[in-house]
Amino acid sequence: MSIFYIVVVSVASGSWAHLADQIRQDWYFLAAIVIGFGTQVTLASELRRRHRLAHGAAVTGGVGAGASTAGMVACCAHHLADLFPIIGAASAAGFLTDYRVPFMLVGIGINAVAVIVTARRLRSLTAAGAAEAV
Repeated sequence: MSIFYIVVVSVASGSWAHLADQIRQDWYFLAAIVIGFGTQVTLASELRRRHRLAHGAAVTGGVGAGASTAGMVACCAHHLADLFPIIGAASAAGFLTDYRVPFMLVGIGINAVAVIVTARRLRSLTAAGAAEAV
């Protein structure tokens, strides 16, 4: 996630100084998004592992993966504003720049929902496994 952010910001702006400024300015949003994404990956991996053990088949973490992707896109979409003036989309660039904080908050919210959903699925799988063992 962090590498994706670094690539998007540095390529879009063409400047390491801009990347450093963005990290300094938005560190608390970035930390929340990266921590949320890491938590989702950890929970989804454990859910997948337990499901395979219980059912002998691979399972995809569709909800978590979809939510992670949506959160990441919402978070980083405002960096496309750096490219839009080049392709003649100045109004879109202005919109994304003006609403960058709401985009990041949406990303954090989506991450939180995905963590809750994945944790509940993991807890229900754990409870079902405990009930079968009895």
